Amino acid sequence: MQNTKPVVWYKQFWPWFLLAPLVLTVIVGITMLTFSIKEFDGTVNDNYYKEGLAINQMLQRDKAASDMQMSAQLNIDSLTGEVLLELSGQLGAWPKALVVQFVNPTRATQDYQIQLNQVRDNYYRGQLDKIPSNFWYLDISSPNDEHWRIKGGVQFPIDKPIELKAGAH
Repeated sequence: MQNTKPVVWYKQFWPWFLLAPLVLTVIVGITMLTFSIKEFDGTVNDNYYKEGLAINQMLQRDKAASDMQMSAQLNIDSLTGEVLLELSGQLGAWPKALVVQFVNPTRATQDYQIQLNQVRDNYYRGQLDKIPSNFWYLDISSPNDEHWRIKGGVQFPIDKPIELKAGAH
């Protein structure tokens, strides 16, 4: 008769072979949970009907600006951050102020806006706190008039005037 002493379970191959995928799954799960908590990118909107109405309203604003043949020429001083804008189009009266929204294409938390005040007729001036870099969408509108907007995209830094025309994408 052979006298073999039983081997304790943790020194055998098969328990570790069966436990390894479970342990690996727990480690990957905890890693993914930690990553998803740290890199929160916003929630999915659950009110699709309201969003659809808002998109239709934005499209109407774009069409109204196109019908009025509106355009804007922006000059941004890359040293001082001064913004000069010349607005053109068939508006009945020039607004007293304009709002320029800088919309980041990937991070909504980096979006910001500045107000431009009327200097004379269709000329406006404002000040940027920080000079943008990389690609940004610009959205120009009047803070008191929700009937039109001019939008476009710009790659910064730029050393020439920015031309935005309603209806041109």
